Amino acid sequence: MLYFFDSSALAKLFHQEPGSSTVTAIFAEQDKEIYVSRLARIELTSVAAIKVRTGAMTPSDAVEFLADVEDTAESQQFLVQPLVEADYTRAQQLLTRYAPQNRLRTLDALDLASAMRLRTTFGVDYFVTADLHLAQVAALEGFKTIIPG
Repeated sequence: MLYFFDSSALAKLFHQEPGSSTVTAIFAEQDKEIYVSRLARIELTSVAAIKVRTGAMTPSDAVEFLADVEDTAESQQFLVQPLVEADYTRAQQLLTRYAPQNRLRTLDALDLASAMRLRTTFGVDYFVTADLHLAQVAALEGFKTIIPG
């Protein structure tokens, strides 16, 4: 199976929360490939900061969280894909199409655009996100979605 993870789902691999068991099970599958856009590593830095600010983790937990993200990326347990110019164009189209009626945000549109390109290139099977609004738009774009948690 081929999966595309956004940061809301990927964070569950590194910090125990509702949905973590679903994410861990996907990562444990044999013959799977997991893709993320380059945005994920940036967004996970923001996730760690939010968790510190809200008391969900300590500053030292956040340092460990981010080190785990980097180690996992380095070991290629997920494959980080760069954004390309076509992703920006498609993200703008997605925002034009969906943002007036759905809560689609800029970075989510970029992630979805990246996933759409990877679906065409590699045959990504599932879009994995903990964001219900993004899952809804991904489904409208023909993705099978997994919503951990």
